[in-house]
Amino acid sequence: MRRLLVLLAVFGMISCSDPADPKDDLGGIDNVGDQGDVQDVDDVNGEDVDFDDGAPDLDHDADVSDADTEPTEDVTPDEDVTIDEDVTTDEGVINQEPDFEALEREHPADGKLPRELPFAFVRPPVGEPIDQAEITEFTKTIAAAYKEIGFFRWLLRTSTGVDHTTGKDDFLAWYNDTIAVKSGDTVTFEQRGGEHNMWIPGGVVLTSVLNGYLHTGDWEMARLTEQYCKGLTAVVKGFIWGAEDPAPYLMARAIFPMDQEFVLDADFWKDDGRKKNVKFTTAYRDEDHWNAQTFAWPENPTWGSIWVTNMRSKDDVRSISRTSVFLPYLIEDAKDDWVREACQETWDTMVGFHKDIVDSNYSIRTKDSNGVAYTLPCDDQKDLGSYNCFSVLDEKSECCARLSADMLAYGHRKTNDCGTCTGSLFDAFASAAHYYNIPIIWDYHMAGLGSSLLKKQYKDAWFTLVGLAERIDSYMFPDEYEPGPKDARWNRDMAQLLVQAASMGLPLTDHEARHIQKYWLQTAQYLKTWTNWDLWDESVPDGEYRLRPPNNNDAVEVEAFAVIFEYCSSPFKNPAGAAFVDCDVLADVANW
Repeated sequence: MRRLLVLLAVFGMISCSDPADPKDDLGGIDNVGDQGDVQDVDDVNGEDVDFDDGAPDLDHDADVSDADTEPTEDVTPDEDVTIDEDVTTDEGVINQEPDFEALEREHPADGKLPRELPFAFVRPPVGEPIDQAEITEFTKTIAAAYKEIGFFRWLLRTSTGVDHTTGKDDFLAWYNDTIAVKSGDTVTFEQRGGEHNMWIPGGVVLTSVLNGYLHTGDWEMARLTEQYCKGLTAVVKGFIWGAEDPAPYLMARAIFPMDQEFVLDADFWKDDGRKKNVKFTTAYRDEDHWNAQTFAWPENPTWGSIWVTNMRSKDDVRSISRTSVFLPYLIEDAKDDWVREACQETWDTMVGFHKDIVDSNYSIRTKDSNGVAYTLPCDDQKDLGSYNCFSVLDEKSECCARLSADMLAYGHRKTNDCGTCTGSLFDAFASAAHYYNIPIIWDYHMAGLGSSLLKKQYKDAWFTLVGLAERIDSYMFPDEYEPGPKDARWNRDMAQLLVQAASMGLPLTDHEARHIQKYWLQTAQYLKTWTNWDLWDESVPDGEYRLRPPNNNDAVEVEAFAVIFEYCSSPFKNPAGAAFVDCDVLADVANW
């Protein structure tokens, strides 16, 4: 009975509602989508879940109205799609548990990077196969869209950070709370908010361009990889206080360096000399909210007197941990030393960051305005920075989050056996509490799987892959109790998840491959209708603009449009999966 009462209390803590001022839900930060006469302002991206009401602290999709809460179509297949449950291999029943000792002898954990999925894994077929001609045509359409809109050049021009001309450590990152102000021949990127969860989209961009660079050798993706690696390093380097900080591997939510005026030159940027200004001082204001604080940071050894937002949370770390799996491949395979050196520092920094999480009882520590490190508590019905708040009730809760930290930090599991990383109390209650928790759960699941594969921990990898297949099945063929499909963004988010899951060894079904193609084609069509890819163009009048196309429930988010490169470059692609993209076509940038 005592245990039941505790469980009921947890359920209440996670799911009960406590109506609050919407401004409080936004962390007191102005919604960048409401700038008066702003002609086009970027959607605010990012969300932290306060489990007492499940409300995000920032409006992730400003284009989704309160009334638009139902999916535009069922994610389940048409009635004529059947699942063959009797699939067998030459050995008999599908997916028999491997001989892990034999795997360890055949593929020892010798420090060499794994270059293939170490075991066979298949799923029952679902859907109509896609022929090669259709796959090639799909790929050519997507590649043509990259070229037509200048996708990677656009990323270079509109990402912000510190330019190399300052003489300080340079970087680029995906800042969300930013608008573009055009005046004549100059575009100023002006920071308008405290920037909570920039590395949810930033992590997707980094893994996309990193793998795109490895797959194509393209220079624009090379520069983006170098700069975004430096950007991820920057939220740690920028959170160091003084020369002798005893906690040098903690991570800020965001750093706000100095204002800058420069040109996008030919030598460094291979651009045409257009004028770009970056203005961070507009975010220099004290903020104090339940999930973050913004304050002056005068003792940073890299950039001097700057401002920061603290309380790095699980919202971004789930994306960061997953992205980190690919860094060692960049370090080993990059053809350019300047890219390799930048990402080597990032990898070393991410190892240190994850070690601090593990060594701090699986807590994402932060710092106060005096630079003193502390641990975010599991109280007041909030769970921002711990992977252990609910493990006392169920050791499987957030187990894949702990597993990913273990693997990235130490190369082996230190937490309890996670099994399949499914079916925990946290999974059930957090998913029911708010939609934003569901991507946190699935990203940590993939991070646990990918890092286990990276470190050749085959038993952990096998069972997390089994669990990922179960999770995807439950998402693609949901029962009435699955909360995610009730959200209008579900189908588009499934398309991105399926690509990312396939990068981690999940064999796609034909039905899933078609789902990806459908949403990527819709994305290409939608993005080509947006007119502000080049704000410097003479046809664009002076004024304030959003940086990025608004989100659309029928298209994947713009930061994920190139994540198919992750699939093409991944060493863990499963040969048993259905194909959806022609990676050879993508590799040939000159003929896009």
